[in-house]
Amino acid sequence: MTPGGLADDFEAARRILERQVREACAGHEGWVEGTVAGVYAALEFVACNPAAARVLTERAAERWKGQEPRFTAMVDRFAALLERGAPPANPRLPDPRGVVLCIVKLVNLRVETGRSDEVMESAPDLAFLALMPFVGFSRAQECSQLTAAA
Repeated sequence: MTPGGLADDFEAARRILERQVREACAGHEGWVEGTVAGVYAALEFVACNPAAARVLTERAAERWKGQEPRFTAMVDRFAALLERGAPPANPRLPDPRGVVLCIVKLVNLRVETGRSDEVMESAPDLAFLALMPFVGFSRAQECSQLTAAA
């Protein structure tokens, strides 16, 4: 790791984030519950590591469009994790890569505006976003509201 820690090291930050998300997902039997736990774990990482979150999320659209290898690999890894064990997705809605990229962009808005400490407020909405292409609007809304109350 570089002297600046996670804030300077994309791969170290990605590995820690991915490990925390995988562990959160693995702690649940059902795909819905695991996905929600993974979203919450990712946002907890952001809240605790805003500089590292910035390194991972900054210029997301530009990096995606330019096919920056480490950024697209990160999106692909999280998309594969989201899709593992999921019910069939609605082909009219964003695919797993699109969902992950949207979450990355939304998280970056919080980080870039200095509001990473408020990122957990968006957890139910981002959990809804992750669930909706797979379980539909009503079920995603129901599950994200249950997590908000928990």
